[in-house]
Amino acid sequence: MRAASTKIIPIRWDDRKKEVVWLDNSQIPWKESYYSTKSIARLCRAIKSLQIRGAPILGEAGAYGIALAACNSPDSRDSILRNARSQGAVISSARPTAVNLSWGVNKIISALQSAHDSGASATEMKSIAVFEAKRLQRDNISATIKIGENGKRLINDGDVLMTVCNAGTLACDGIGTSTAPIRAAWAEGRRFKVLVTYTAPLYQGARLTAWELHKDGIPLSVITDNAAGHLIREEKVTAVWAGADRILSDGTVYNKIGTYALGILMDYHGGKLYVAAPTSTIDPRSRSSEVRIEQRDQEEVRRILGKVEVVPKGVSAMNPAFDRTPPELVSAIITELGVARTPYNKSIKRMLSMAGSMAASP
Repeated sequence: MRAASTKIIPIRWDDRKKEVVWLDNSQIPWKESYYSTKSIARLCRAIKSLQIRGAPILGEAGAYGIALAACNSPDSRDSILRNARSQGAVISSARPTAVNLSWGVNKIISALQSAHDSGASATEMKSIAVFEAKRLQRDNISATIKIGENGKRLINDGDVLMTVCNAGTLACDGIGTSTAPIRAAWAEGRRFKVLVTYTAPLYQGARLTAWELHKDGIPLSVITDNAAGHLIREEKVTAVWAGADRILSDGTVYNKIGTYALGILMDYHGGKLYVAAPTSTIDPRSRSSEVRIEQRDQEEVRRILGKVEVVPKGVSAMNPAFDRTPPELVSAIITELGVARTPYNKSIKRMLSMAGSMAASP
């Protein structure tokens, strides 16, 4: 399959300067600005402000954050490990709902612990942190290609698809997660229409998904969030494609606010809600009662993109970043290892078992 035509590099490691470089999502589509830092605090600000966003990309950012912590440490094996752990807690708290962030952090800390236990030098430990973070990113990119392959069979000629938020290259690297099957099916010659929801209050659909798919030459129309119900009925939308920030073992999906409502609409109208995400987004340990929904600054609601005030002074606003979609509304979960269907407690368990077996293989 041909990779996405977009040549987007959302995040990378600069070997010469030993720093993290990222494309600022908050300025797309008006400006493509890259920033870089050696500071954990600055990296966390970029994550909190959504300059860096999207579950798989957050995993990469977490991994590179630990690489930064290692490279910034004194040349002491114990200091490197201690600094990685303390800074890892700081990084993981920057976006609590997205499980990939702490997953990326913990992957590199685990690699550092193994290197420390095997007697690696401080210099070697620093190199290992960078190497493993780069490998995590390569694996993420590879996973998006496989998600595209596994999900493209669910898209047919003449379909009308709808997306929510942005789970494309900017959020997930490679060819994205929810955009991966769309791009893969289009590359194979299937022709369909895509409706891209605004996804207020930060318009990640209008700004980011539309920008990416337009670059790839895939026809789309941007719609307001409150037009979704009308257009699902009138345009006969066949499937909504969503990403995920966390998936529980029972198939419960945490994703951008609005996903739950789209799931209800598709269920009522006989369509499908497909969720595409790598297995790193699956959280097999948590229960719904334990997952904290991030509440963002009400000013994001009060002002359009921080500029035009649209809420009367003195009136409060609510701004949950994510919602919870129950498994009965999810038609399938597409990962790099295949397609999980209900009952999810069995299919996801098999998928995680497969992932564990592959990780253990030499």
